[in-house]
Amino acid sequence: MLVPILALAVTSAMAAGLSLEEGRKLWSLQPPQIVPGASIDSLVDAKLAEKKLKPNAPASRAALVRRLHLDLTGLPPKEVSDKTDLSDLVDALLSSAQFGERWGRHWLDVARYADSNGRDRNVMNYHAWRYRDYVIASLNADKPYDVFIQEQIAGDLMPAKDTAQRDERLTATAFLALGAKAFEELKQDLFHMDVVDEQIEVISRGVLGLSVACARCHDHKFDPIPTADYYAIAGILRSTQPLYGHGPRGIKATMFHHTEFHALGGDAGQKLAPAALAYFTKLDADMLAMHTARSDRYRIQKRLPEAKRAVESASGAAKAKAEADLKAMEAEIAEWNVKIKKLEDDVEALKDAAPPQPAWTMGARDREAIADCRIHIRGETTSLGDSVPRGFLQVISIPSANQPSKSQSGRLELAQWLTHRDNPLTARVMVNRVWQKLFGRALVTTPDDFGVNGAKPSHPELLDYLAVRFMQQGWSVKKLIREIVLSQAYQRSTDQSPGGLESDPDNVWLWRMAPRPVEVEMLRDSILALSGQLDPYPPQKPFLDRFHPQKDAELFTFKPFLTVEAIVDHHRSVYLPVVRGTLPEMFPLFNFAPPERPVAQREESLVPAQSLFLMNNAWVLEQARHTATRLLSDTTLTDDAQRLRRLYERAFFRAPTPAEQARALAYLQTGGPETAWTSLCQTIIGSAEFRVVR
Repeated sequence: MLVPILALAVTSAMAAGLSLEEGRKLWSLQPPQIVPGASIDSLVDAKLAEKKLKPNAPASRAALVRRLHLDLTGLPPKEVSDKTDLSDLVDALLSSAQFGERWGRHWLDVARYADSNGRDRNVMNYHAWRYRDYVIASLNADKPYDVFIQEQIAGDLMPAKDTAQRDERLTATAFLALGAKAFEELKQDLFHMDVVDEQIEVISRGVLGLSVACARCHDHKFDPIPTADYYAIAGILRSTQPLYGHGPRGIKATMFHHTEFHALGGDAGQKLAPAALAYFTKLDADMLAMHTARSDRYRIQKRLPEAKRAVESASGAAKAKAEADLKAMEAEIAEWNVKIKKLEDDVEALKDAAPPQPAWTMGARDREAIADCRIHIRGETTSLGDSVPRGFLQVISIPSANQPSKSQSGRLELAQWLTHRDNPLTARVMVNRVWQKLFGRALVTTPDDFGVNGAKPSHPELLDYLAVRFMQQGWSVKKLIREIVLSQAYQRSTDQSPGGLESDPDNVWLWRMAPRPVEVEMLRDSILALSGQLDPYPPQKPFLDRFHPQKDAELFTFKPFLTVEAIVDHHRSVYLPVVRGTLPEMFPLFNFAPPERPVAQREESLVPAQSLFLMNNAWVLEQARHTATRLLSDTTLTDDAQRLRRLYERAFFRAPTPAEQARALAYLQTGGPETAWTSLCQTIIGSAEFRVVR
């Protein structure tokens, strides 16, 4: 009996997780400390000396320029000669509009950004693009990260200096509304708690690097998070109303279970003017009648093939009856056609006479009823325990932090607690992710798990140095990135040394810069830049107006409203629609972040299907042809050698080696100019060097 009893004891201890007292001793919950006189390089070099590793020499200027352009803007450098000082180049790249497009996408991964809901009815998030543009603009403006987080949690509750800032902060709260929802769920309580659970997950993993949502049904099995803490935060979010904007052509989101709508206007515009409200009410009624009529007609149309077969197979009296039935069905369909045509004309006339409308956005606001939440025993909405006062995680005790007020949801206080200087997690989590994006490997290799089961930092002093510096410099993401990319650690070459590879094959101790595969957006944008087809400016219209999805198909069917084939665009990849379940072919193939959940670190893979895509995909072939045409039509290039050099400069930011030039020039003699150059350009696009940051 001894072994089972011991096993039971171990299981019980695991189920209980760390106590609050034990949890406060966890490394990640200790206040970050900075070593006096430290710097990035002094801390990295100290580890290298400790591990007896020799660091690589600096990379060549050309390699550094390409690395900086790709890391900071996601676009390759121009082929022109550039002698700008590296620090000035970094400042120029950080100041460019392309910086926000590159680094905003990193946060959109965490925010599980999508332009559609996914799940049962994959309805369109028609106004999610405003949040995407808010994120890009915030990164470009170097908005302090603490303010950036506060706006997304509680922007509607924060003071605003003018109408523009008020609208911006309302838009930021779309962060709470972007998650996938089961609109077909008929149990209101369960629907609301599932939404709350998803919000807790994105806030806790996205900002704190902790899986608080694991405590929905029981105390966290590993981390010091009791169930009561989960429902303390749940009370804040249960007192919050997510808002999903207005649908297309006057279709309100309220046509679906549980949803609400929200207008963006100068006075927070949460109500429509009477004339606009009457218009939408009439339009909604007519469109519902139109779709109902189409459904009724479809039910009859489905029976037509069977009725025709009955006529063909019957004889005598049975045949006469079958013919009569068929004629009746055809007559009824004709009547429905007339009715539907009338309804369609009425709807189009209404659309043409639409009154001025407010600008819509997704977002959130406090509910009229503010209330604490009761513990749901085993997570069941029908089994309720004690009520828990709205609040935060007990293990992160900040005496000076404000507690939720009785008159508001508590989101503002939650946002302030998350970004408090004494919160040990928020700054650490962010700087760790920035480091990962620039080096390919995070200091804490579980960037969304700083709990018991997460990895310990390879360089704890460096992590704390970066976190403290980040806060001291006003939570500036650009200053953080600037300091990192100007360090010797970042500027090292990717060369391999036998000693380094043998002692530290994973480059944990940063003796070199590890080569990294480019992300799918960078690959697509680089291909378009190479071919000259990239439109570098933000689109002037949201994707609904650019991609022409099926008209209202998502309202009454489960069909996708946008097909992969319809997503054709020459803008940067960050502006493509992210439709859950219908991503462009190359996105999942090259490890795009799944928009169903917060993603701090994308998966990396090198699989044959990627090479096959670059060899056979029609879009890739088209871009290779554009690249060839661009070279052949350039009158400043007088021969193939000059064209080849220009191609290599644009693709790799270097000249071809003599061996590469000899092989390429020989190959170009094997076919017609356009065919040979197209094939060569496709080879460049499919090469490993084109797909790797070195």
